[in-house]
Amino acid sequence: MPMNTLNPGTRIGKYEVLEHVATGGMGTVYKAQDLNLRRVVALKILPPHLAKQTAVLERFRREARHAARLSHPHIVTLYECGYDDSQDVHYLAMEYIHGIDLGTYIERKGQLGAEKTRRILFQAARALEHAFAQGVTHRDIKPANFLMAREHGQVIVKLTDLGLARVDNDDDFKLTRDRHTVGTLDYLSPEQARDSQTADIRSDIYSLGCTAYHMLAGRPPFAEGGLGERVYKHQEVPPPDVRQFNPEVSDGFWFILQKMLAKKPQDRYATPSELLDDLKNTPGVELETVGTAAPKSRSGQRPTAYVPAPTAATPPVDVEIPEPKSPPTLPPESTLMPTVADGAAWQITPEQVRTAAAFHARAVQVTAEGGGDDYARQLLANSLKLNPFNAAYRLALRDLNRKASGGMLGRWLGSLNVLALKSKMRAARCSGEWRKVLELGEDVLARQPTDADTHIEMAGAVEELGLVDLSLWFLEQGLEMAPENADLLRAMARVHERRKEWKRAILFWEKVRKVAPDDGEAKQQINVISVNDHLARANYRPHRRKRG
Repeated sequence: MPMNTLNPGTRIGKYEVLEHVATGGMGTVYKAQDLNLRRVVALKILPPHLAKQTAVLERFRREARHAARLSHPHIVTLYECGYDDSQDVHYLAMEYIHGIDLGTYIERKGQLGAEKTRRILFQAARALEHAFAQGVTHRDIKPANFLMAREHGQVIVKLTDLGLARVDNDDDFKLTRDRHTVGTLDYLSPEQARDSQTADIRSDIYSLGCTAYHMLAGRPPFAEGGLGERVYKHQEVPPPDVRQFNPEVSDGFWFILQKMLAKKPQDRYATPSELLDDLKNTPGVELETVGTAAPKSRSGQRPTAYVPAPTAATPPVDVEIPEPKSPPTLPPESTLMPTVADGAAWQITPEQVRTAAAFHARAVQVTAEGGGDDYARQLLANSLKLNPFNAAYRLALRDLNRKASGGMLGRWLGSLNVLALKSKMRAARCSGEWRKVLELGEDVLARQPTDADTHIEMAGAVEELGLVDLSLWFLEQGLEMAPENADLLRAMARVHERRKEWKRAILFWEKVRKVAPDDGEAKQQINVISVNDHLARANYRPHRRKRG
């Protein structure tokens, strides 16, 4: 079999390839369909040239053996490990996750809020807790190995890639990897850098601490310097205080991170359960409410008065998870964006929400069964008429529209109606008919997906309704289609300004200045916002002179 990416429709065992997802050092991952069970899977394939390397093949099989030991909501499920002799490939069939990995999410956001980080960290620690109970040490904990998806209306964090994992008393592992350093440098524990055989669950906790630090600071604790310098820093240099990068981090949360990042394993949390106990009782941000006390600091002082621990087993995480670019072939269990809490404000009844979800589920089923894109498109259009603020329905419809609009003739015919539609959309905006703006805007984008003005109009419409997160989503979608459009970048910068997210605003104004060097507003806004950011960080209060 050639080493090139497999084409859709290729059969590997009982699986049919739907699309390429990613390629890494240990093979290629595809979205595929189990033809027997009619479910979508992630199919990880080891190319023949890599399978000829004994160590690589053993690592691939090891991933399957270790994954088979684990069954937990926060760990990606393994369905099957197999070999297709007709294609000469080894493969793993795993749970398919509709979402993105944590590393990509951090890259898009720059850095995460302290409370959001704590909640993601809590779920990740639960995955390690289960692995530890089964005697498994992951040994490659890093943001890229945590996937995030929505299930039952909540964001779920799932641990994946057990290729470097080891099991207690794993003698076979010692034969092939003795005294060899494995892992990823930015998240590597000091003892693992010296000898991977000494790595245990406390090494995973250290790597998880580096991951949490990356979420908060937008960079790992030791991101600068060459290979040897960074290894030395992991072993000898205390991490910089994360609060200089993220001032909202509470004293209690920083204390937890310091304990996770202790140089000596015996100074860290001994088990994930101990870490979970402190995470339950420590907020990410400083709170004034008096309640349960946070963990004591090294000086014995409790860093902040504290609220009681969450009652839920896993605190919810509010993260915007994009759907895959191709239409999903199975009904998702939740929407991309949170359901509108006060539907009456936008004239959406619970019955409309349920009916819209039913239309969407049917559209997904029709797409999976090959029942016709036109029918699926009409079903999705019905979903949006009932619940126009659901981004998952909107994204699925856009994907179908892009698929149908291929070819110059189709684009030319589609452009004939664009001017009339945009005129109607502007009229709807002037009269405050925001839902009409969204409906007409979608028709425009079906014909001209890169139309920046329409993305901006739709973002403005939902912001008028108070749905700022959805406004950002519309602009992000526009930037995916036209990443260097100055108008879209300006609109994104202004939204972040209104939210007082100064760093993000500056980032987008810098991008405006890059694509439009003569833009005087960009330079002016960067200066103004920089002052605002400085004052906010310093918690500045003007000094009032006493009157004599």
